[in-house]
Amino acid sequence: MVAGSALMEPSTKPGTNQVADVVFVIEGTANLGPYFESLRKNYILPAIEYFNGGPPAETDFGGDYGGTQYGLVVFNTVDCAPESYVQCHAPTSSAFEFVSWIDSIQFMGGGAESCSLIAEGLSVALQLFDDFKKMREQIGQTHKVCVLLCNSPPYLLPAVESVSYTGCTADNLVKIIRDRGIHFSVVAPRKLPALRSLFERASSGGGAVEPHPDYSQDPFHMVLVRGISLPGEKQHLTRFLRICNPNPIGQQPGVANKIVAWTGVLEWQEKPKASSMDSTTKLTRSLPCQVHVNQGENLNTDQWPQKLIMQLIPQQLLTTLGHLFRNSRMVQFLFTNKDVESLKGLYRIMANGFAGCVHFPHTTSPCEVRVLMLLYSSKKKIFMGLIPNDQSGFVNGIRQVITNHKQVQQHRAVSGDRRRTWGWWGERKVSVCFLKFRTSLQHHSMQHHSISFNI
Repeated sequence: MVAGSALMEPSTKPGTNQVADVVFVIEGTANLGPYFESLRKNYILPAIEYFNGGPPAETDFGGDYGGTQYGLVVFNTVDCAPESYVQCHAPTSSAFEFVSWIDSIQFMGGGAESCSLIAEGLSVALQLFDDFKKMREQIGQTHKVCVLLCNSPPYLLPAVESVSYTGCTADNLVKIIRDRGIHFSVVAPRKLPALRSLFERASSGGGAVEPHPDYSQDPFHMVLVRGISLPGEKQHLTRFLRICNPNPIGQQPGVANKIVAWTGVLEWQEKPKASSMDSTTKLTRSLPCQVHVNQGENLNTDQWPQKLIMQLIPQQLLTTLGHLFRNSRMVQFLFTNKDVESLKGLYRIMANGFAGCVHFPHTTSPCEVRVLMLLYSSKKKIFMGLIPNDQSGFVNGIRQVITNHKQVQQHRAVSGDRRRTWGWWGERKVSVCFLKFRTSLQHHSMQHHSISFNI
């Protein structure tokens, strides 16, 4: 058993003599490929070791039906037509063979798609669990675990290739997973609200958020785990900040050893709930706040304005700017709770994959800070501001990644228009094509956080 198993709740930890049925459902597109090695090292292999009782070896077999069984499902996007949407490996009791299957996945296609066929993958996974049940008739109850690894939200399409679960959407399928006592986990290289929503729907509380250990080894990863114990939790924000600033001054958490460097207001805009007002309307929020620094640190805030304007951007856009964060100055933001709704909104947005880009306007008296990045640690429940030392380099870098992001969005929109014009090939995909067409229209009508950057 790997380290950290004490963090498991008794109800989700397999008993000493209890065998497990484990199915990994993996997105096989190029969207996941660049991040897969990190996910494999930090989460996939430790999870397999957890069920195997140690590192996989070529001689490890649990018997035909008496030991832990592993199944692999690889799903794609609609652009793989007319090929099958899903590839499935028959169950194996060899952890070593299972790892070799995972290592042979070729991540291709999907570059012009913003979603993937998660419903197809989950429907085939449920069929595997049905097969496991027939195999285990002589054994009885097993510890059942389904792990979804992907980097795309699901289409709204129902499954069509599954024999037993045709017509079920991803939401329907995770509820079936929950009702059958299968522990559902999600691992992704970025924080996607749609994937978190699937995880929460699979909760035994019917969507209620339950506390769970934070196993993420990277501040951008989303690791939502049930039924598995991974190596001990990492304080990933501390690790990230240590990379940014190898020689921090007084790294004690909290405010006890800090002093107030600035007092003012932080303002930002967010998309309101769809039911509350027109989707094109932006909701402006603001909160009184203070910036704290460590005692003895010199941060000149004399030229800081009384109101800081923050723009929300997806955290994954910052991954290419890591070198510009090195040796950054760090500050802590504290907010008052006078406006509870705004404070809740800020927590919700920042904890679901967004970072805050705080930029300082030009004034007659030049300010040494032009941009500051606001990050939130869900583990420590604190807001940390990073002030890159290379301000000009960071401003140019953030402009470039935002420009690239807009170009990708425009390319996807154009590709979607072309697909709707040309249609899909193959008569056996007609029903899927109609649903994809409808989903594309819904997708392109939705408004996301707009990103603009003026300095």
